[in-house]
Amino acid sequence: MGALNGSLSYLRFLVDGDLADNPGSAYEKSIQSRRFVPLLAHQDGADSAGWVPTEAPFDDERKMTRDLFLFGDLIAVTYREDKWSIPRPLLKRETTKRLEKIIAEQKKDPEEIGRAFIKAVEQAVLIEIKQRTIPRTKLVDVIWDPARKEARVFGRGAVATERVASLFERTFHVRVDVGSYAARAFALDLGSRALGVLDRLSPGWLFPDAVQQEHEQLREKLADDDDAAPAATADESLPWKVG
Repeated sequence: MGALNGSLSYLRFLVDGDLADNPGSAYEKSIQSRRFVPLLAHQDGADSAGWVPTEAPFDDERKMTRDLFLFGDLIAVTYREDKWSIPRPLLKRETTKRLEKIIAEQKKDPEEIGRAFIKAVEQAVLIEIKQRTIPRTKLVDVIWDPARKEARVFGRGAVATERVASLFERTFHVRVDVGSYAARAFALDLGSRALGVLDRLSPGWLFPDAVQQEHEQLREKLADDDDAAPAATADESLPWKVG
């Protein structure tokens, strides 16, 4: 999903902070310093994350210049996260096959192979597997509207509410919070009287008509019981005839 294509589902974030005096220059440096760095097979890290151009998220050679993220009064960036996903059983099987080949070709005694040697072989096998595969990629578009003090994040789950939000705060030196209906209501430019009413509101039922009808039926039942109660008491007070 994204801002330019796919589903238009997004999360709304409230942004607490002001735009930089010179956003083109200031944010160009800040975004470029947090630019996505592609994963390399020989590196130890299993994942990499950072900003990429919204219009060209897989163009790893392009720098994040202002013309790629500043569009009038809006700022558009895309969070990219790549991660190697190599199944452990696959790595174990390929490592075992490599060790068996080394033992056969070099006529090594299996008992003399130490843990350090096995670890080195496993690392070499892992690099070869990475070279034959493509990392798993996640893209999350972010549109920041400073005038409305909100950002729209085209993603869901922890990747949007935690990782994207954290990187956004560090990049633009602002605070963000998920824009729930309650948070957005208190952010409106309301008068003191309206804010007082809003502050005193208590939780209500989702279907008040149905609840009201249920209460009326209960009151009618109680009223019927009250009407029947005195007659029963009168009957009980009558003297009993013996014999």
